[in-house]
Amino acid sequence: MRRLGFLVRLLAIGAFAALPAPAQGSKRAPLRAPPQSSIERAIAAAEALGARTGVAVVDAVGKIRYRHRATETFVPASNMKLLTATASLQGLGADFRFTTRFRLRAGKLVVEASGDPNWRAGTVHDPAVVFATVAAELARLGVRNLAGIELEAGTFVGPNRPPSWPQDQLQTYYCAPTGGFVLESGTFSVRIRSGGGAAAEVEIAAPPVDLPIRNSIELVDRSKGAVYGAIDLGDAVQVRGRFPRKGNPVTIRTAVDDPTRWYERALHKQLLQAGITIGSDPGGQRGEPSPVADRLVHEHHSDLRQVILRMLEDSSNFDAEQCLRVLGHRTRDDGRLTGGLDALRQQLVALVGGVPQDAVFADGSGLSKDNRLTPGLLVVALVRSHTGPAGAVLRSCLPIAGQTGTLSDRFVGTDLVGRVRAKTGWVRGASSLSGMVEGKDGQLRWFSILMNYDPKKDGLNKDLKRLQEDIVQAIEAMGTGG
Repeated sequence: MRRLGFLVRLLAIGAFAALPAPAQGSKRAPLRAPPQSSIERAIAAAEALGARTGVAVVDAVGKIRYRHRATETFVPASNMKLLTATASLQGLGADFRFTTRFRLRAGKLVVEASGDPNWRAGTVHDPAVVFATVAAELARLGVRNLAGIELEAGTFVGPNRPPSWPQDQLQTYYCAPTGGFVLESGTFSVRIRSGGGAAAEVEIAAPPVDLPIRNSIELVDRSKGAVYGAIDLGDAVQVRGRFPRKGNPVTIRTAVDDPTRWYERALHKQLLQAGITIGSDPGGQRGEPSPVADRLVHEHHSDLRQVILRMLEDSSNFDAEQCLRVLGHRTRDDGRLTGGLDALRQQLVALVGGVPQDAVFADGSGLSKDNRLTPGLLVVALVRSHTGPAGAVLRSCLPIAGQTGTLSDRFVGTDLVGRVRAKTGWVRGASSLSGMVEGKDGQLRWFSILMNYDPKKDGLNKDLKRLQEDIVQAIEAMGTGG
């Protein structure tokens, strides 16, 4: 077992390629590769298309079964989320719960940041429901007026997005901001329907805030060319575009500008609806705050597993980045983006024994093209996580071939449906697939496939995804010998 750990660690940190070949007569069996007609042919086809390809495979007992450019670095795209998930489960614990505390202090309602990513409408963590519970508890204590609302961010400070994210896409839902207080995964939803006038009817669907809607969305008779959108202006939501008169109602999501501001507005609204005024609310009771001693009013809890599931199954960038900051906050008392990246590296070193010197961690989601990982590091992190206490959670949250998440339309029509659990990844110039496949013999094999190509090439990913599936098919057929 000591030698097994040594070999796996070498693959992870990038030194395995430098090991000498076994001497003649050595008892250590050479690595067996599938035949040229399978895995090597698929790799050759990918590289003929211009996609530099790295592959690493480790079997159920930790034996390295195949490697090609396994210690070279690649832009991993969303396969970066695998490292964020494994580090979060290791550093926080598989049974970790986010805890948000609401306290009375000097007549104010003070909320202590937990970085909880689970505040979402339609769930048990619906902001309207939780804030109504806080309001009901305040009323039970006899509190009718608050001196104010104070949101304590703690260590969740600094920029709310990685600086290397595409600056022209920051209003999209997949570039949503992070922080100590975030509702609806850093987005707001707008519901649009045709109505009967010249303009569409528009309302904010979530979070539950009262904000004016500026501008309008024109109704048009043709659906072709109908385009519409919404932008957070800070003090209002601006909408624009054209919506088909006979179109069905739609709901669109856009990144908020400042998640803390939306959090406070939603809390404020629920308190007012419960008859609790804050400071000098217009039309409110302007008396002194209720004379209730400082105390804990309410605690709200949610589970880490829900976040890992969205991170891997839905490929949620927000959940990956938010988890990264919570990891830094809890393990290093540093909830900044940089603190999260430092915590990620720290957890990976503890998990696999080392990190390649040329590896680069730029974010937790893989949206940044500045990330650099090796297939060896990814596959070893998967193997080591599987054998630890968080392994069951990680495996249960990975998409299943032909069935769930981003793998629901992959491997369809093959006998690997239901037997591959893996994370997909794509940004322009990078395509990836890493996870595990269960052989017909019941044995697991972990793999990482990273492909990088000229981002100016369009339409290449469809072919690369097919070749990735061919490689996984070959990995499953490796057998147990060698």
